[in-house]
Amino acid sequence: MNSSKCSSTAIGRWRPKEAGEVGELWRHPTSDFILPVPHRLVAGGIDWQVITERLAMLEGVKAADVAARLEERAVDIANLRAANDIVVRDTIPLEAGVTLVQSCWTMLRSSATTAPGPRPFIRRYRKMGDDLVSAARMAHTRRGSFIIPILLPLSDPKPDEKAKKEPPLPEMEVTAAQEPFERRVMRTFAESLAALDAVVVKPEKEPRGPSIHELIRAGVSQQFVMALHRVLTEEAVNEFSAAFDWAPVGDPPKGLRDVSIPAAAAERVKAVASRLKDAPAPRTEEQFVGPIRRVERDPDVDTGSVTVQTIRNGHPASVAVRVSAAVLDQAWEWARDRKTLVVQSKVRRTSEGLMAETTDAVTPLMLDVPSR
Repeated sequence: MNSSKCSSTAIGRWRPKEAGEVGELWRHPTSDFILPVPHRLVAGGIDWQVITERLAMLEGVKAADVAARLEERAVDIANLRAANDIVVRDTIPLEAGVTLVQSCWTMLRSSATTAPGPRPFIRRYRKMGDDLVSAARMAHTRRGSFIIPILLPLSDPKPDEKAKKEPPLPEMEVTAAQEPFERRVMRTFAESLAALDAVVVKPEKEPRGPSIHELIRAGVSQQFVMALHRVLTEEAVNEFSAAFDWAPVGDPPKGLRDVSIPAAAAERVKAVASRLKDAPAPRTEEQFVGPIRRVERDPDVDTGSVTVQTIRNGHPASVAVRVSAAVLDQAWEWARDRKTLVVQSKVRRTSEGLMAETTDAVTPLMLDVPSR
């Protein structure tokens, strides 16, 4: 890899200043830092490691994140599969393939609309979501029945101006990287399928009441469900599955890898769609969904706060929740497992940012809720 390649990836706003026989000096336009970059870089070599570690230190991110950007690996991938055992291996009928592609596009588009906030029935797709989905790419099909990789490139995370400059104290604080909106969309896609599997497929009976609300919180919409139903009802499809490969940047989700929905669940899936069409949308000023941004213990006491990265009024926001000692103990585990959280409370603006009015008003998004 040569140094000019770096200018479009991890080096970002850095620009070459002086060139020599073996390399160049790069300068950041908003600082006095100078970075020596050899003309040729060997991935994994000593120079590579030094540059990624120095960039990570200057940007306040992990070295693995910088390395991923250098190698152009900042892409989340959903490998969508239509399994069958009645046709030629690695192929399906053309009509079924067209249905799979169209339905997967609808599911991704629906996820981009429900990612900022739950919508059981989408009357109008969000423009910001459609703009993001337009950047998604479809790669060549892969062996293994019929697999279509959908690639969603991740944007560079915006710097968190409110983030603390000093390192957290051991046993006092844990922080997570800012989640790009593209990952929020792909995570919503994965969590929607996982919720349908947990609430609709595995219990083998139609969900009602609280279980429908869990689906909505996960980002499931009527449009998402009907798109899935169209795939499941194709004669040549026995199962729809998705395997997610998360780019090694930021803090990728844990436990969201593979989800399979059998064609036998098609009628239950369709029944859920009709319930979602008539379900009331959650009050957006009282419910916020997103990954953990920070868990912090109060000095000298066992209470603390949990900060959730979410979307409010169409813009990225962080909501802090005061928590008791018991919930704080659980929050450390949630952060370790990179759980998606639900905050159910009105919020007020303080000098430190948005704060939930209700203590302990935070729980993990339940993807294993039994039908009831």
